[in-house]
Amino acid sequence: MKPKRTDSTRPKIFQSPAAAAAAASVTAAYALAKSEKLEFIETDDSNFEGVRENNPVQDFSIEINAIREDNKVLVSSVAEVKAENSRVREKIDDINGTYVRELHLVQGQLVVERSRCSKLEAQIAELQKRLETSQSIEDEVQQLRRQKSMVDRNMEMAAAQTKGSGGVCRWIAGTPNT
Repeated sequence: MKPKRTDSTRPKIFQSPAAAAAAASVTAAYALAKSEKLEFIETDDSNFEGVRENNPVQDFSIEINAIREDNKVLVSSVAEVKAENSRVREKIDDINGTYVRELHLVQGQLVVERSRCSKLEAQIAELQKRLETSQSIEDEVQQLRRQKSMVDRNMEMAAAQTKGSGGVCRWIAGTPNT
């Protein structure tokens, strides 16, 4: 690789056409601001046209007026964008306000539903307790029925035995069993 050959006679800033044009523009603006006569540097660059010397103050005033017009257009565009942003922000705030109201309404409904659910859960627990109690009562009733049937059977057996023997009086009287 060969190293690039640099032109040491020109300053490094003027080695590219864009840099040379920018430097010339800055130099011209600085000179205009100081109201001094511009001194131009001669360059060998074919892309650099330089500043025309025939009426530099008039050329700059045209450019300045053009820049001022562009600035007015940009300022009006910025004002329009700010106005649009303001309208959009108002719409967003309005929509957010609507959503906040709806959110509070839904939250209130949710509280009511939670309360209702709690009451229903309490009723369900009470009914389950009653169901368990009724089941134990039914078990008790079944047990009492069995006991009653056993007692009834025992009484029938006892009655049958007493009926069949005729008792002591019959035995003494000598009356036969029927």
